[in-house]
Amino acid sequence: MKGMGGALAVLMVVSGCTSTSATPPPSPTPTPLAANFERYVGAYRTPGGVIFVINGHGHLLNLRDSAFRQLYPTAMPDRMITGAAFAAPSPKQADIGFRMAGNRADQFTMRPVGRPAITADRLLFKETDVQVPVNGAVLAATITEPLTAAPHPGIVIVHGSGPGPRIDYGVWVGLYASLGMTVLAYDKRGNGQSTGSYPGEFPTEDNLNIYAADAAAVLRYLGSWTGVDPMRVGFHGGSQGGWTVPLAIQRFHAPAAFALLASGPAVSVEQQGVWASLAASSTTVPALTPDLETQLRAVQASYDPGPALAAMRQPALWYNGAADRTVPTEFNAELLRGFHHANWDIEILPGIDHGLFENPSGLERDEPSATRLATGLWDRIGTWLRSNAGAPGSAARP
Repeated sequence: MKGMGGALAVLMVVSGCTSTSATPPPSPTPTPLAANFERYVGAYRTPGGVIFVINGHGHLLNLRDSAFRQLYPTAMPDRMITGAAFAAPSPKQADIGFRMAGNRADQFTMRPVGRPAITADRLLFKETDVQVPVNGAVLAATITEPLTAAPHPGIVIVHGSGPGPRIDYGVWVGLYASLGMTVLAYDKRGNGQSTGSYPGEFPTEDNLNIYAADAAAVLRYLGSWTGVDPMRVGFHGGSQGGWTVPLAIQRFHAPAAFALLASGPAVSVEQQGVWASLAASSTTVPALTPDLETQLRAVQASYDPGPALAAMRQPALWYNGAADRTVPTEFNAELLRGFHHANWDIEILPGIDHGLFENPSGLERDEPSATRLATGLWDRIGTWLRSNAGAPGSAARP
C-alpha cells in the first residue's frame, strides 16, 4: 500500500502492508536486529496464566496487557534487556534470561526494574516443515500444532505485501497456537524456501489472483492435515490480505470456515492510494468529511474488491485502527457494512495505527516510542474464535 514504511517491516508479525508505488518509501522504523532470536521463538506462560509470544525478530508481546518490546542482546549468552518503549533500549525496563534445553529455550525469567521477577515456561507445540504444491511453485511452510486432543481448528496466515517469509508472522503463530489451533505459515512464492516467481508486491489484479490462488491451495492442504477438523479451517489476513482472502474464497473457492482481517482494505487499490497520499501530507489523520468521501467514491478502480466481498458468506472479524494512515478506516467500515453480512464483526480501534500500535498520530516515526499494541485485542480475537471457529481456548501447559 502506498505509504508503507516500517510499520510492518518491523511489525509484519501483525499485519503486512502493500505499496501502490513501485518502490516503497524509506522506513523510519528501526530494522530488526541482526541477532539470532530463533532459539527463543515461541509462546510462554507464567504460573498466573499470562502468555508471552516471541517471534524471530526478537519482538516480545504480552498477550494480557499488549506490552510490546524489542529484545536487545547483552554480552552474556541468552541474556537480553528490554527498554521502556517498543524500540528504545534505554532506559532499561527489564532483564530477561533464557533457560536453554538443547538449541531452544524452554523458559525465561523476566526481572523488571523495581518489580518482582516473572518466570514463564514454553508452551509445547509440534512443528512440522512441509512443502505445499501450488500452480507453478512449491511453497515452504511450517505447521504448528498444539499437543491437546485433536481434532483442532486450523488457520492459514496470509501475507501482506513484501517478500513475506514465515519468520515475520511468529506472533500470530504463537497467538493462534496458544488458543488451541493448528497454524500454517508459509514463505511467499519466490521468497525464502519457496520456489516459483515472485510477482512483486504491487497489488494488480493479476498479482492478487496469484496470491489468492496460493492461499486457497494452502488452506486445502491444511484442511487435509491429520488432526485438523476440515470444517473449522479459516484464514488470517493482514493488510493486503484484506484483498487476498476474499478473492481466495470467491474466485478460487477456498473452503474457509471463517476469516480474520487485520488492517485489511475493502477499498480499491486506487482509493487506498489516494487516502495514503492525503494522510501522508497531513499533520493529523484526515477526517472523513463529505467532500473527502465524494472524492474517494469518484476514484476509478482497476480492481474492485466489491464482488468478492459481496460473495463472502463466512463469519469474519474485521478490525482497523482509527489512526491508520494507510487504509481509510471510517470509509472502509462504511463499505464493509454496506454488504449487510450479519455474521461480520467490523471494529474500529481508537488510537491504533496500521501496524496495530497504540499510536494516536498514526505516524510510523512514532512507533518506536509506542509501548503496546491494541489493548484487549488478543482477548477479543480469542472470544470471537471460540464463537465462530470452535477454538477451544488456551492450550494446555507443558
